[in-house]
Amino acid sequence: MEKVTGIKSVDFKITALGHGVVNWNGSPSLTIINDNKFKNITNHSMPKLRGYSNVKEFNEDGTAKFYKHPEDVDLSTVELYISQNCIRHHLFRGEHYNLNSPKLAENIISLLCSTTGLIRGYVNPKNENKRTSPLLLTDFVDQLGNGNFEQMGRWEVKEKETNKAGKDSSNSLFSKFTFGDTKYISYGSISIEQLQFIPLCADFGRESMKINNHKEGKEVAEKLTDYLQTLSGNKNVIAEYHENYVRRGSIFDEGEQGVLLNDDAIDVLVKQTIELITDLSIRQAKGYMYVDDVLVDYNNSQTAKDMFRIKKDESQILQEKGSNTYAVYYEGK
Repeated sequence: MEKVTGIKSVDFKITALGHGVVNWNGSPSLTIINDNKFKNITNHSMPKLRGYSNVKEFNEDGTAKFYKHPEDVDLSTVELYISQNCIRHHLFRGEHYNLNSPKLAENIISLLCSTTGLIRGYVNPKNENKRTSPLLLTDFVDQLGNGNFEQMGRWEVKEKETNKAGKDSSNSLFSKFTFGDTKYISYGSISIEQLQFIPLCADFGRESMKINNHKEGKEVAEKLTDYLQTLSGNKNVIAEYHENYVRRGSIFDEGEQGVLLNDDAIDVLVKQTIELITDLSIRQAKGYMYVDDVLVDYNNSQTAKDMFRIKKDESQILQEKGSNTYAVYYEGK
């Protein structure tokens, strides 16, 4: 079996700093004691906490029997985090698009020729064209644990008000968790195999966009080349179309129509992704976060155990690409 060599992934460790809660998790059902009776409430604001469930006891059928009290969270055993979905949203929010827009199906090349299309990925619900994201991100997990439970209420001296149900709400109680300074750690990886190849046929169920003939395939490659050259100013960037790209090591020469990015084109997208992550900041009503440092590893290891070696041993990483080349997984036949 032919062995693929070169940089197979670009991994990174992200350190971010902030204050307060950025990613809330709504108001879960909880229980309080009111007039010596248990009462279920949904007026406690809960941030995303890893390892926490609001259910205290389950019925035999798996439904909730009893809920926890708002103050039952042990902040020494759970971790505040920002979900990777939230991070992705803010990472690519500069290139907004509407998945339900009729223009998308008619002009999907405009989406493909963007950082969002090439890195974040997409699924077009109208014709099922899709681009699998080569970018893996883990949740941003807080390392400091500066959380605090707060019980609040409205003063009874205020003018009486009523809620939507017509009941008195002037002295209602509510609670939430607040956080002080935060420090997040996250890890990510760009798969070179998924990044470098853009399928243009549905033979393997991963068509990025539909083409009717080889001429249209070459036009897609030309537009991708122009976009990446404009993005970087590097005239060595090439996106090349072929009617039968076969993955190396395949038993039969059965491949796909598609576009393959050369080493310079891959490097443009890798650097663009790292730049987006480095410049990431999130400002919400009750907190903020910004990326403080990004440590990069151009991972050219040939052993499976060195996947995410940056997480296990930073002394083994390759911080600069140098003369190394990215692994090539496909060839035209």
